[in-house]
Amino acid sequence: MNTIAKYLVFFLILASLYSCNSQRPVQYSKTHSYGFQHDDHIYFLLDYQVWKSGGRFWFIMPIQLPSKVSLKQVYFYRYEPDLKELEKLAVLRDDAMQSIDVKYTRFTKDISKIVFAYHAGYDEDFKSLTDFFIWDTKAGKLTDTGFENPVRDSHPLYQEYFSDYQSPWHDNPGIISISELNNEILYHLTTDDYDLPEE
Repeated sequence: MNTIAKYLVFFLILASLYSCNSQRPVQYSKTHSYGFQHDDHIYFLLDYQVWKSGGRFWFIMPIQLPSKVSLKQVYFYRYEPDLKELEKLAVLRDDAMQSIDVKYTRFTKDISKIVFAYHAGYDEDFKSLTDFFIWDTKAGKLTDTGFENPVRDSHPLYQEYFSDYQSPWHDNPGIISISELNNEILYHLTTDDYDLPEE
């Protein structure tokens, strides 16, 4: 087989894979953090992804191509149970890394401020990285911490609030489990209520 024929076969395979993958349905996934009760509101984070599953083709054996994520964002929400109203407060990550995991977000409070942090991957030295935020409930906005996320767990401000953190349930009566949040508190909400982009 000459060089031109090889390139032609290679191009046809790529075109076939692209066509197969482009016809796959768009998938949407929402991953909630723990909920955190403060006054009459419940706060939580949401990791939202828009993606397509990878195509599959045969080359001696079936090969599954990786999924293609077109959107991954992290949002901060406030829910008012009495009024059953959900409000998107902030976009914490507009183009989030795949290593981000909000499920085990750590919460605490400092008078009228809600302090929270979640795992954001690892640096080149394999040290754990964290996204750290402070929400001022009086001002209704994120506090300027003076640094850019992510930071190492050894960061002084992170250590100030979470150095003695043992578990979400230890001395933290405001925590709401993910299952309770999804199945008992937010179960009636629709995708529209979350105000999420489709692509």
